[in-house]
Amino acid sequence: MTTPNNAKQLDTVLTQTAATAAKEKSPAPSSEAGTVNNDQPGAARRSMNKMVQAQQHAALHEELRKLIGHLHAQTMLISGEGLENFCNHNDQIKSDYLWAMTDTAGRALKLLDDAC
Repeated sequence: MTTPNNAKQLDTVLTQTAATAAKEKSPAPSSEAGTVNNDQPGAARRSMNKMVQAQQHAALHEELRKLIGHLHAQTMLISGEGLENFCNHNDQIKSDYLWAMTDTAGRALKLLDDAC
């Protein structure tokens, strides 16, 4: 059961998320690509390439984990007992909140597509 304090906290989070979404509506973050000096001998260059690829993979994994974790938190706020509270907000807040969820999922998909 949602207590008055929990409902107030949920209201605050929903409103802040919707407000942030309305302000941001930003493109997906760019991935940082490492560079390799091609003047190095073959074995050293291959080793550097592997290190750069491992760093890029780790950065991609971390960014995807962050985005998916954020999306999970957003959905948890409006599921179960939170749904009734979400439905009580005005249409603009609900629209901005759902847009933020869609944007988060879209950024995760774009990041994954760009990596493949």
